[in-house]
Amino acid sequence: MSDSKWNNKPIDIAHILTTITMIVASIVYITGLDKRISINEQNIEHVKVQRVEDQSRIEKQLDTINEKLDKLIESK
Repeated sequence: MSDSKWNNKPIDIAHILTTITMIVASIVYITGLDKRISINEQNIEHVKVQRVEDQSRIEKQLDTINEKLDKLIESK
C-alpha cells in the first residue's frame, strides 16, 4: 500500500522549477563568496606589505630619535 502511494504521486512542475531555481541560486551565491574571498586575500597581502614598510619606517625614525637623545646626553 505504501509503494502505490509513492509511485502514483505526480511531480508538480512548480516543485521542479523551485528546486532548479534554488540550485542555481546556491551556485551563484557560492561563486560570489569565492570572489569575495579572493578579494580579501589580495587585501590581506597588501596590508602585510604595508605593515612591513611602516615597521621599517618606524625603526628608522626611532634610530634617529635615539641618535638625537644620545647627542643630548653627551652634551651635558
